[in-house]
Amino acid sequence: MPDSIKKQIMDRIASNVAPLKPATFRDITRELDSTRDSKALPALMIYDGPETTVAKTTTQWTCRFPVYFKIVLSCMRNAQNAKDALITEVQKKIEADLMLNNLGGTIDAGNEEPAPTADSNPIHRTTLRYTVEYKRKIADPTLVS
Repeated sequence: MPDSIKKQIMDRIASNVAPLKPATFRDITRELDSTRDSKALPALMIYDGPETTVAKTTTQWTCRFPVYFKIVLSCMRNAQNAKDALITEVQKKIEADLMLNNLGGTIDAGNEEPAPTADSNPIHRTTLRYTVEYKRKIADPTLVS
């Protein structure tokens, strides 16, 4: 059975950032893991948010969902510079394939949502959020419309 368009999109996004391991990130996973601080850092976690329908015709749905890239890094000094360098690498990979191999499209920039922490804290986190839009046939979530 073919995968849904949404799963195909998430797989495509994961494959786009896969070359960042091991040179940029020690671990890249498709999950949201709140215990990541104890694992290999820097780490990149990719996960999706709630999907919404923004339009409908007699034959297709137009759907949107956020994709999050949570970056966790360990840095004792110049954490902002290290964080910004990691963010730049993720943005380059994602924005090189905005049409997601014709599965859908990335419709907004990678907006950063940093987690507030003191620079003296050894663990730092930030999240990039992109919004993806795609069209699929009604009654068949595996076919691009």
